[in-house]
Amino acid sequence: MPPPPDIPLTETEALLIEAYNRILNEPFEDKYEDLWEDEPFDRAVEEFRVLAQEIGVDPNAVIAKCEHVSGPVFSSKHRVVLLDFWASWCDPCVQAGPDLSDLADEFNGRMAVVGINNESIFGETKSPKREYLEAFLDDHRDGFRYTIYLDNAEGDAKENVYKPAGYRGIPCVVLIFDGVVVYVGSPQESFRPTLEQVLRVAETEFVRED
Repeated sequence: MPPPPDIPLTETEALLIEAYNRILNEPFEDKYEDLWEDEPFDRAVEEFRVLAQEIGVDPNAVIAKCEHVSGPVFSSKHRVVLLDFWASWCDPCVQAGPDLSDLADEFNGRMAVVGINNESIFGETKSPKREYLEAFLDDHRDGFRYTIYLDNAEGDAKENVYKPAGYRGIPCVVLIFDGVVVYVGSPQESFRPTLEQVLRVAETEFVRED
């Protein structure tokens, strides 16, 4: 399968990148993480998250630039989308795979769970290796049953969503409801109440429209 075409930035992506550079990247890029003052950084993260919610994220545009590898092909019909940023060398990511697979099974038809793999998510972006990822997923097929996409050679998903989201680790899930980011962080139990609340709102609105 050929790689996805080179698609230009959307207006939303450009706004997110500008906000990320202004609020988080430029003020802290010349400082090592262990020298950061936590309070100023935390305030900057919160400022960015508020702004990111106002700007929003278009999951269709994000995924269009990635390459489908396994699982159901993403459908743009979903109002609730969970993006999971991960790498195969990350043990917590591998451990989270079965839980996210169960989540995708449990809420099938009510939301989309999409894993976005980037093996160089913390460093300089390197060309993705589809064959390596396919072999890894073949060895872990029970743990990664949900939809998996591969970030492109430019690392567009990493640069335009993961880094601007402000979370410092992986696995990192970004929960999006109608283009609004409602959760960024680890896919642990603390995340589930937010997800269930979002699904209730989405389904209540759907019933009212009918």
